[in-house]
Amino acid sequence: MLWIAESPPTSGSYFYFQKTTGGDHLFRETMRAVGLWPAGEIMKKGIDKQPLLERFQSKGFFLIDTCSYPVDKLPDGQRRRAIIDGTSSVLQMVSELNPNGIIIVKSNIYDPVKDALESSGFAGKILNQRPLPFPSHGRQQSYRKRIGDILRKFRA
Repeated sequence: MLWIAESPPTSGSYFYFQKTTGGDHLFRETMRAVGLWPAGEIMKKGIDKQPLLERFQSKGFFLIDTCSYPVDKLPDGQRRRAIIDGTSSVLQMVSELNPNGIIIVKSNIYDPVKDALESSGFAGKILNQRPLPFPSHGRQQSYRKRIGDILRKFRA
C-alpha cells in the first residue's frame, strides 16, 4: 500500500529521516494509524525512526512525495505548479512500485494526483475517494480514523 504525500517539509521533519524532530506530524500519526505507535504516547525529539520505518515497510506500506523538494513555503501558484509537475514522477514511481492500493494524503494534492493516476489506468488502486486531511492543527484524530477505515475496507 502506497501513501502519496505532498513534499518533504521545510521544517526538516521528513518522514524518512533517521530521527524525529518533534514536529513529525505525518510520521507520528501514520505510525499511530497503522498501530505501530501507541495513541497516548508522546513522540519526542530524537527518537530513532528506523525500527518503525522497517515495521511500516514490512507491512507492505510505503510513502512517496509528489514533489522531491519542499513546497510548503512557496507562493500558492508556484506550489500548485510544482505539484502538477510532480505528478509525472508519481506515475513513474507507482508504475515501478506497483502497489495494491494507494492513499493520497492532503487536499491540495488530491485532485492533481488522482487525475494523473486515473488517466494512467490506476483508478482502481485509489483507496480514498476524497482528500485525507494532513494530520496537524487538530486534524490528527480525523486522519487516524480515515486511515483506519480505509485499512479495514481494504483488508475485508
